Amino acid sequence: MHLSGLSLTNVRSFRRLDLELRPGMHVIAGPNGSGKSNLLEAIALLATTRSVRAAADADLISWDALRDEPLPVGRLSAQVASREGPVTVEVVIAARAGLEGQPAAATRRFRVNGVARRASDLIGRLRVVLFSADDLGIIDGAPAARRRYLDVTISQLDPTYVRALQRYQRVLQQRNSLLRRLQERRGAPNELDFWDQELAESGATVLTARAATLAALATGASARYVDLAPAGEELAICYRPALPPPLTDLVSEPAAALAPRFLETLNELRRRDIQAGATRIGPHRDDVTFLLGGHPAGVSASRGQQRSAALALRLAEVALSTQRTGDAPVLLLDDVLSELDAARRARVLATAYEVDQVFITTPDPDRPSVDELPSARRYQLVSGAVRPIEDAAG
Repeated sequence: MHLSGLSLTNVRSFRRLDLELRPGMHVIAGPNGSGKSNLLEAIALLATTRSVRAAADADLISWDALRDEPLPVGRLSAQVASREGPVTVEVVIAARAGLEGQPAAATRRFRVNGVARRASDLIGRLRVVLFSADDLGIIDGAPAARRRYLDVTISQLDPTYVRALQRYQRVLQQRNSLLRRLQERRGAPNELDFWDQELAESGATVLTARAATLAALATGASARYVDLAPAGEELAICYRPALPPPLTDLVSEPAAALAPRFLETLNELRRRDIQAGATRIGPHRDDVTFLLGGHPAGVSASRGQQRSAALALRLAEVALSTQRTGDAPVLLLDDVLSELDAARRARVLATAYEVDQVFITTPDPDRPSVDELPSARRYQLVSGAVRPIEDAAG
């Protein structure tokens, strides 16, 4: 899988960018603040429909466009070549008028081959694995960061998961709203019957998919970590589903086996949920534990160890994506190689050679060097423009 073309209009630091691309290595050099991360963020958004950094959709629109135009529109478009054939994916972010004094707001629209689609129809058409400094939050951040990682990773590989997750989130919202009404004694507990059934079925699909994916990632990441940080400690990744102990063993079973038991437990805990006014078990409260040498990596590991663990996880994700789909993802390395020593850079680049296309951003045009990547195409990012470096190979 690779991008054959990328177009950005009014996106972050890019007023207009059009790139023709080929398979292989692409090294993009530029000083800090020049927009290198914005470029990789845009590619990742076309794959997942989510921004890795923006708190709101309006934050993705070019700052200059927001200043110069009353209601600017940001457009992201990519032509993707894969085993399933060529496809064009597009995300349109349109600013909309808001109340005076309120933050800027925007709406998103999605297209596949020029036809309007839902966000879920876009996910998986382009698959990427992005490693950035923000990935340390997977190791030492809040549980929500780890759940987000799981959702983005699995959604690119499994359309069933996308639908189940969206259904679960909608049902959870409805159930919690009803629980708050019941807490105030406005309604009857049997009104929960329908929502409990829906929550158990969609939740079981989410839980079992997370368990299976994490089991595969844990095996791969453990092996990769030995290569990246050969200091003797072992990396272990453990799934912590937010379920009572009798149910935790069932997450490794098919969803059809877990769903009825999940429903029984929801019924048993109904009174407690009503008292709390919230659903207290389920995948919305899941967590993942990273252990180094048997100790929690988030609190006991050094930053270097955490970085190696996060990178090992991402490299395992590349292998899993290739295995499940038969087509390697696009690999995005956001200023990661410049902070690794030569031996670790070599190990990362060995994985990069296993995929069809890699984008590497760096503040130093000489790292990675031409000797390390003799066939890479090299670019300089200046003032929102990506220009080939004249002596770039190929």
